[in-house]
Amino acid sequence: MSKVTSSDFAQAQATKMLSLINNQLPGLIRQLNSHGQQLSDPSHWDGPLAQKFRGEVWPQASRDLDNMRSSLEQLQQQVQKVLGNIMAAGGK
Repeated sequence: MSKVTSSDFAQAQATKMLSLINNQLPGLIRQLNSHGQQLSDPSHWDGPLAQKFRGEVWPQASRDLDNMRSSLEQLQQQVQKVLGNIMAAGGK
């Protein structure tokens, strides 16, 4: 069996990561999605660049945001495991 060590610093960093993942990043992703959807509405912005944004840029960016949300969920699970491992190793 391998020995697991941890420090208070490791716990603090994992806790901060989890806080960002749980509290700040989802809201930022929602805001980006909302702003992108609003910019895609031709009643707010239209013209050649707006059409390119609606047809090319935003669809890909929207998919990327969805992928990011999924990746964050996976990262959240992993960071929770890390934090549990740190606590089991004696982190305070």
